[in-house]
Formats: sequence, structure tokens, C-alpha cells
Amino acid sequence: MKIKSFIFAIFATLALFVACDVIPEEDRLEVVPLEPSERNVLLLEFTGWKCVNCPSAAVVAHTLVEALGENIVVVAMHPEGHGFTTPENSVNALSTTDAMEYLKFYGGSSTTAFPTGVVNGVKFDGEYLQGKDEWIAQVMEQRAIAPDCFIDLNYSKDGGHKVVATVTPDTTMDYNVSLQMWLVENNIVAPQASQGNNYVHQHVFRKALNSFWGDELGILSAEITKEYSFEIESRYVADNCAVVAVLINTDTKEVIQASQVALGNVAH
Repeated sequence: MKIKSFIFAIFATLALFVACDVIPEEDRLEVVPLEPSERNVLLLEFTGWKCVNCPSAAVVAHTLVEALGENIVVVAMHPEGHGFTTPENSVNALSTTDAMEYLKFYGGSSTTAFPTGVVNGVKFDGEYLQGKDEWIAQVMEQRAIAPDCFIDLNYSKDGGHKVVATVTPDTTMDYNVSLQMWLVENNIVAPQASQGNNYVHQHVFRKALNSFWGDELGILSAEITKEYSFEIESRYVADNCAVVAVLINTDTKEVIQASQVALGNVAH
């Protein structure tokens, strides 16, 4: 009942965001955060600056972040070469080739309709890519599944940027896992169709810190620690960045657990 009420409240709140009329502050619903879960869910949001409907998908993602806190990790993928990202028209170029390769893996292409997203690398009704109206229910479904492991991230800046990731299995796992490490950036002011030139982009995927599908860790039976040192390009604002860790099933690519650590300012 609590989850159903939560989903209803989120949809009602989203309706207020996208309604044509301005709703008085006293009449607005407040989304009350749920109790924390042990499972963090990864939402990949495929988007582009030329997509007029993508800001409404960003609202869905933002509302999930407000309601679920650390139990939701959002990464906005701007695929280079997609019709909604080309041509890039900002010094804060948002698109990457890796984002396009992830889109292709999940069944998309340079002409895939946006906005679309992938929840925990899982297929729903036989498809990875799902419309924004499906995200809330799918995130809640995945959040309710007990995790097989936990990820703890610690960031330090002693002589450079460094993140230590500690992965702890809840029980001995019977499948191989890999650890992906990504850099994302928040609060990027750049153009967005229907929103003008000063739209604030959040959770933007910048690069992988290890490799495309991460480091293979094998079958985990005990805690393992990995250390990653990395550079942040001068065109990125380090205080607006975060490191995202994603533990996946090496074979299926489904997400087992996700976590993130901010390098400075917290995303909105």
C-alpha cells in the first residue's frame, strides 16, 4: 500500500510540473521520501539537447531522486551521432561515443526516439529501452529486490583525484561480476530545445574511469577493494562531478548494485 501511495503521489507531483497552469504553492503535493532500501537502482536516461520532450523525462528522474535519495542513481547519456545530439552547439559538449555504444547495446540507434531509458540493465516486456512513463514502476520493482552485495565509495584528493571502491557480497555469489566506474557532471548550463540556452543539465555521463564494461572481479565470496586514480578535464567543473560505481553481472550486464560519491556539490 505504501508503494502504491508513493507512485500515485509521484504521478500527481509530475502532473503539477508539466501542467500549463501555475499551481499555487499551498496546493502542491509534497513527495515524502520512502524509508531507505539496501538496493540502489541505476536509471540510464538517454537524452539530447535537440529533444523537446526530454526535459519532462528529466523531471521524472529528478522526482525519483528527491523521493528515493541514495537508492536511485541517475546517469544522463547523450549519445554522440544521434539525431537529438548532433550538431553539438556548446563549449560544454554533452555527447560521447561511449553513450552511443551503450545505446546500441540496449537496442537503440542514431534514430531511436528520445526520451528513453534503461532501468538496472533489465528487460521489461522483452525490451531494455523504456519510455519515461514506465520508469517509476520499474525503479520501484527493482528497488524491492534484496541485493547480493554492497558498494562503499570513498573519495580523496591527495595529490590527485582518487576513489576507493569496496564491494562486499552479502553471500557467496554464483555468477561473475564486473565493476564499472564512471565520471558524471552536474549543473552544466547549455542549450536545450524548448528551454532556451541556459538549461541546467544534470547527471551527465562524461567518461568511464576504467573500461567500457568495467573490471572483471569474478565470483565474489569475500570483500574486495579497488582503487581508481583519475584526471578531470579542464572543461569540467570538479566540484560539480561525481563518481558512479555500477556492479553488473558480467554475462548478462544486469545491474546488481550501484552507488555514487560526490566530489563537491550535490546534484539536484
